This record gives sequence, structure tokens and C-alpha cells, in this order.
Amino acid sequence: MNSETNWYRRLDGTILFILLSFFIVSLFFIYSSQQTGQYGAQNFSMKQGVNYLIGFALLFIVARLDMDQIERIAWPSYIVFFFSLVFLKIAPESIAYPVYGAKRWFQIPIVGSIQPSEYFKIALILVAARIMAKHNSLHTYRTLSTDLLLVGKILLVTIPPSLFVYSQPDTGMVMLYLIAIGSMLFLAGINKKILAGFIISSLLFVGLLVYLYFFQPDVIYKQLIPLLKPHQQERVIGWLDPTGNSNEAYQAGKSLLAVGSGEMFGKGLMQGNVYIPEKHTDFIFATVAEEGGFVLASIVVTLFFLLMYRIVIIGHSSETPFGTYICAGIAFSLTAQIFQNIGMVIGIMPVKGISLPFLTYGGSSLFSNMIIMGIILSIRKTYGQYMFSNKNENS
Repeated sequence: MNSETNWYRRLDGTILFILLSFFIVSLFFIYSSQQTGQYGAQNFSMKQGVNYLIGFALLFIVARLDMDQIERIAWPSYIVFFFSLVFLKIAPESIAYPVYGAKRWFQIPIVGSIQPSEYFKIALILVAARIMAKHNSLHTYRTLSTDLLLVGKILLVTIPPSLFVYSQPDTGMVMLYLIAIGSMLFLAGINKKILAGFIISSLLFVGLLVYLYFFQPDVIYKQLIPLLKPHQQERVIGWLDPTGNSNEAYQAGKSLLAVGSGEMFGKGLMQGNVYIPEKHTDFIFATVAEEGGFVLASIVVTLFFLLMYRIVIIGHSSETPFGTYICAGIAFSLTAQIFQNIGMVIGIMPVKGISLPFLTYGGSSLFSNMIIMGIILSIRKTYGQYMFSNKNENS
């Protein structure tokens, strides 16, 4: 009984409170999003409630594991989900039916839809953290060549699966992979020359795109955009020129209307009336801002900020580099995901099929994020165990 009590005490109460808050917000605003009439008799809010119950069960199961167990499952989980990405590419449409031109999910009877790329993100972070921790323990004397070797190892486990995810197509998920890996490499302390090379090349690429957009737009519209897939072309064109491409910018325009009409305090709960296609999924934040206004939207953003803060603090306090690297990858990838989703809702980012963590309707996204939070709680529990044991000894 005493060990059970200590286990619960070592869980992070702030994170659990934030997740419970997201649970309430998600269910309520998914239910409210359904009131615009395009969903028929489907009750996505109830389904999300079931998803959350499963998600919390997964969270506590993973939180029960210690860091040695998590480290041992890193490679097996990587292999399983890598092969699931490969199989998804060749799987028949009877079990992997394309949705809006994207083949990202397995449709399994009774179980429902499963998106392997969501779970592979977890496996990639775990494997990368293990590689970095082991590499740095072997190469205590760091040189440019040893750091290049580390970068090569990480690219070897990142690039091949990323190409499969990109071909689904799912550019947004690939970007989350790269952001997670980049942040972990930075924290691993690789040579400043390598970091400078990545940063300068990225800035030059972005600078070139900005220059072409303002001074040679024909290159953007006639040469670069046609290289994208059709649905990606529509989203980019609608973002760059929403006035001249109203059809392509329809969803983003409606989202801006919903957010703006909410003003400071919102229209009132259950009073949202702006139609947005698939409002309960990637555009759930538009419902929050429309009905709760700037005030409620700010509260939700603050909760996300507090969650990222706790993850960073837990990573900083971790007893092992393995735990620290995991927290870095999770914190930066989640931050990028939140920024992209809210950014597209308010019009500062192009529309991408990236969910808002813990709020968007969907099983795979929620389950993977709850597993991630279980890993974070496990890391917190590990160093928390030392805290409580010291306290007991002193008493």
C-alpha cells in the first residue's frame, strides 16, 4: 500500500490537472462544433470521451514503466512502426482507404482508424535519445568527426521512414520529426560548426523564398508550387493569396471569421454559428475562440504553455541524458504542432492536416500524445523516487 501511495505521489500533479482540463475542453467544444448541422446523428463528443478513457489508461500504464524498461522498448517499437509505415504504402484499400487523397491510416474493424506515423514519432524520439546517450557516453572527448558520426547515425534512422511518411502525403508530420530530432541534437551538444551550418542553410532557404515571393512571384507560382501535390498547392495558394483564391482559402477564411466574431468574451457557449468543414478536428480552436472569445482562447494557450514548461523542467531535472533528450524532443515537437495548428486557424500559417494536441477529435493523435505524457510522467517519477527516498531516510 505504501509503495502504491508513493507511486501516485511521484506523478506530476500539474500535468494531470492540465490533461483533465483539456479533457473537459475537448469534449465540450467537439460537442458544440457538431451543432452546425453537417454531422447528422454522429456523436463525436461521446467517441472522444471513450478515446480519453483509453488514453488515460495508456498514460498510467506507460507511467508505470521505469526508464530502463522504456529504453529497452525503443528499438523494438521503432522496428514495428517503421514496418507498419512500409506496409501502409502497399496495403490494399480494404484496410488502408485513402481519405482526401492521403493514405495515412489503417481502417481496422472494431478498433477503428490507426495512424502509424503518430506512433512512429514516439519510437523515433526514443531511439534517437538512446543513440545520443550511448554515443556521448562512448565519446567523452568530443571532436568534429565524432559529432558528424552522431549526426550520421541520427539521419540514418530518421530519413528513410520520413520519406515513407512524406509519400502518404504528410509533410506536416515529417516536419515534426525533424524539429524533434533537431532540438535533441542541439541539446546533445554537437559541434557549433555543424549547428551553424544547419542554421545558416535554413535561414538562406527561408530568405530565398521571401525574396522570390516579393520580387519574383512568378517563380513561386509557376515553378515551385507546381512541384507540390495538388492538395498542397491549393493550401499554399490559398494562404499566400486568400483574396484572389477564395475557393482554396475557404476553410481558412471561415476560420478567421469564427475567431474574429468571438471578440473578447465570445458569443457564448453553444452559440457558435460559423460553418467550417471538419470543425471538430483540426479547426477545434476556432470553436473555442468563437464561443469563448479571446479570454478562453488565451486560457487554453496558457495551459499549453504550462504543459511545455513542465516538460522542460522535468527534462532538466532528469537523472539521465536519455530522459533529458526525450523531454527536449517531445517539448519542441509539441510546441511546433501547437503553433502550426493555432497559426493556421488565425491565418498566419498555411492549412496543414496537423491536429491540436489533446483537443482535436481523433484516436491516434490522442493515444500517441497520452503515451508521450506517460513517458514524461515516468521520467518525473524516476527522479521523484530519489526525492521521496531521501525524504524518508532523513525522517
